[in-house]
Amino acid sequence: MMIRRAVPQDTPTLRAMMASSNGYDRPAARAMIFSFAAGWSVPEDAHEIWLAQTVHGVGGFYALIPHGDDQELDLFFTGNDSQGTGLGRRLFEHMADRAKALGAARVVISSNPEAVGFYRRMGAVDVGVSPPGDGISWERPKLALVLPGA
Repeated sequence: MMIRRAVPQDTPTLRAMMASSNGYDRPAARAMIFSFAAGWSVPEDAHEIWLAQTVHGVGGFYALIPHGDDQELDLFFTGNDSQGTGLGRRLFEHMADRAKALGAARVVISSNPEAVGFYRRMGAVDVGVSPPGDGISWERPKLALVLPGA
């Protein structure tokens, strides 16, 4: 596995991964992510979007965006067939290293409720709730990952 910066040409693959994610099985969640994915694209630059390239294709990706003095984990997806393989852990560790390299002391995460267990296992702690908004009609657990040595 190699982790590399995403480029605009990766957009169709990453859209498809989002739209088919098994983390959005509820009808409202499925409709939201399908709509979001259809309008999302990898920007030319200035964003931290990284993907895990495997011999079988793209196994997952994440996006970081500045959030005050922190970084925000805006997106984090692993392909349905990559879940349980350790790829998500490696991608998450890469994300934490990138956030630290960007000068952040922590990463804030508004989690899909179905993914909150993964973030907790990775060391993130609950800090509140993100209210509905931006096309999402439900509350989301809000977590923070403190970056060691930052």
